[in-house]
This record gives sequence, C-alpha cells and structure tokens, in this order.
Amino acid sequence: MLRTKIWTRKGEIKVIQKQNKLIKKWTLFLFIALVLTISRLFISIIIEIYFDESIKGHSYQWISAIIWLTILFKILISPEILYGYNVLHQKINENKNNSLVLNDIWKITPDIELNNSQHLVLKEKIDQNIIDYIKEIETLSLKFELFRNSNLTITDLANSLQIPKSHISYLFKYHSTISFSEYKKVIRIHDAIKQIEINYLKNNTLDSLSKKVGFTSYNPFFTSFKEIAGVSPLEYYKMNRTEFEK
Repeated sequence: MLRTKIWTRKGEIKVIQKQNKLIKKWTLFLFIALVLTISRLFISIIIEIYFDESIKGHSYQWISAIIWLTILFKILISPEILYGYNVLHQKINENKNNSLVLNDIWKITPDIELNNSQHLVLKEKIDQNIIDYIKEIETLSLKFELFRNSNLTITDLANSLQIPKSHISYLFKYHSTISFSEYKKVIRIHDAIKQIEINYLKNNTLDSLSKKVGFTSYNPFFTSFKEIAGVSPLEYYKMNRTEFEK
C-alpha cells in the first residue's frame, strides 16, 4: 500500500516530491525498528522455552513492542503523516464546508486534473485557504451591493476582497460547479427573491427589479429567474404574495 499509494504519488511541485521522500524514509525506519523489536521479543521467548535460558532484559521486550506497534498504528491512521498536511487541510475544509450558504456551488476537492504548471503553483499557494476564500466571497456576495453593478468583473470582486485575481479565477475554475458569469446570475436572483419577499414589487415594476439587482434588461433577468427559481418572477410573487404582505 505504501509503495503504490504513498511513496510514488505523482506531483510536479517540489514540495510534494520532497514530502514523498521524507514519508518514505520515516515509514521505512519505523517499520524496520518495529520488526527488529518484535523479532527480538520472539527470539527471547523461543530461547526461554526451548533452551531454558533467558536474554537479559527480555522480560521488558513486550513494552517496547507495544510502543512501536502503537507508533505504527498512529502512522497508519494519521493522514497528515502518511499523506502530508494537504490531506489534513482537506479534512478540515470538509468540516468547514458544512457552514457554507451556497454549498451546492462549491467543491472542496477538484474533479479536474491540473496540467497547467501555473495552476499547480497556485494550488500549492491557496489550497489551505480555499474555504476561507469561499466564505469571504459568499459574505460579500450576499450583501448584494457589489453584484448590483451590471458591469461587475472578476477583477472587481478580487479588488473588493483584496485577494489576487489569479486566486479567484483558480477557485472558480477548480472549486466551483459554475462559472463566474453564472455565479453572478445566481447571486442576483437571490437578491431579486429577497427584494420580492420584502414587497419591492408592491410599488415597483419587474423591469425596475431586474435593473436594481444588476441585469441590463428584463429578458435575461426573466430567463435566469425561471432557470434558478423554477418559476417566473411574477409567478413567484403571486404564489407568495399573501405571505409577503403579512
């Protein structure tokens, strides 16, 4: 298992290659130490049984055997030792992921293999911060103000968050199920639904609502709303009007 899954893991990033060598050295060392310790224990037992002699200190060999067995067990169950801290951070991120609002949009582990050398470098830099980045994006997005700008670009988002644009682009490429353009539509429709729920349409038109949330015209707003909410804006308003007006 160690030879096929751990020691020979592929990776162009130098830190991964270095990490693989380090893990291999430590696991070999600990495994050999364990084998030698257990071997000495068995030899001492055999000598005592068959030759009625004892090896000095053999009575305490079971203590060292248990210690080494515990160490090996710890290595086998600890991903940060076998796989490195990338896996550990991934486990932490999976737990953090439960608190995301738009959970269905994000994916912690990319399902696309990285072949671009620049992206591999970016991965090394930002993998540990992916969840924090996503939370910052969500927090800013769900305030809606920034996304009401119909000309909003990914550069504007990066500047507002004070996060490099390359990091945001990487995130939407590998850690999002939708593109940034589609993400803007999702946030704007969330904004529209909130406006409808606070009875914005009582004194305003649907066209006004579409422009308020960041669409340039009503048609793309209508199409996006129906695609995301499952009904048209007017249908949504009529279906829930009684509840909104309470």
